[in-house]
Amino acid sequence: MYFLQELKKFIKSILNWIYVLVGFSFLFFLVPFGKPISLLFFDIVKKDLLPQGVQLVVTNPMSAFLSQMIISIVLALIVVSPFIIYGIIKYLSPALHKNEKNTLLKFVIPSALLFILGCIFSYFLIIPPTFKILYSFTTAMSAVPFFAVEEFVYSVLGLILAVGVMFLLPIFMGILSWIGLINFDFWKNNWRYAFLGFIIFSAIITPDGTGITMTILTIPMIGLYGIGMMVSRK
Repeated sequence: MYFLQELKKFIKSILNWIYVLVGFSFLFFLVPFGKPISLLFFDIVKKDLLPQGVQLVVTNPMSAFLSQMIISIVLALIVVSPFIIYGIIKYLSPALHKNEKNTLLKFVIPSALLFILGCIFSYFLIIPPTFKILYSFTTAMSAVPFFAVEEFVYSVLGLILAVGVMFLLPIFMGILSWIGLINFDFWKNNWRYAFLGFIIFSAIITPDGTGITMTILTIPMIGLYGIGMMVSRK
């Protein structure tokens, strides 16, 4: 009986990765409009985010192939993330009381929405000015502006995912307070250190040298911290 229960748990955990595999296959192999969906997405990203006058180059035979794989994997993870979160909660459910399970399930939809909102925020408000400002130094040096395909893909997806995770701050704060590790007074008394941390982290992931994109990212993080404080107070 114990073996069957453990087998059931194992199968459920495998299903999470099957979701990702199906999503990856759909994005990498399906060709609805003459190109795989991952490449259609890449064309849109290139049009929206590649600075004007900058040329994409392939530095080795594998870079284009690996870049397409990375795009497919990341998009698949984003699309199926609600199912993965739900699967993790279901996996942990035997160890939780009914009210605890219900509370955790309430975090699934807000987590997905906040993560997607962070990704959109990064795509439209963080990445374009960051690339534009950084490549302005290239023009000033009279250098030829090139961008390797794999570096372009890693930079874009890295910033999207980083900001998406940052937007989950209220969820993390709420869960830590809900399980009793950190109380509301801690968040209230240490807000200055949190704001300083936001500034430093924003400066690291948006190194434009002017502070513009750092400010654009820091302001919503401060707002999210306030939301997290309200959530942790309940």
